[in-house]
Amino acid sequence: MSFLSKKGEGRTVDQIENVIGRSAIVHGDLKAEGAFRIDGTIEGAVESTAGVVIGEAGVVRGDVRAADVVIAGQVIGNVMCTGHLEIVATGKVEGDIEAKSVRVETGGVFRGASRVGEGASAARLTSVG
Repeated sequence: MSFLSKKGEGRTVDQIENVIGRSAIVHGDLKAEGAFRIDGTIEGAVESTAGVVIGEAGVVRGDVRAADVVIAGQVIGNVMCTGHLEIVATGKVEGDIEAKSVRVETGGVFRGASRVGEGASAARLTSVG
């Protein structure tokens, strides 16, 4: 699966193992070692040692912790990742971010403080389980 980036950039997200569909509303935290795709609503934290993709219809009201994160929907909470964070044109983050690298497309919204660079969140992301 591509990382929702332009061809040739070479970024990839781990194989998606967990999908939360558009009609799903989850009250509580989600944790897994595999990658998530969220198109529904999560009222709680999302944590994965792999990647997290929040689709255009996806909403997370809680913190997101993962290796790589792509946001096309909305996150109301902090986002921490050991790799790359991408906020696409339809994406919106209201909270602080920590990542090794960040890209915000034109139209994407970020409101909060940022900490970007080598080691920004490596110590904070722990193994799930």
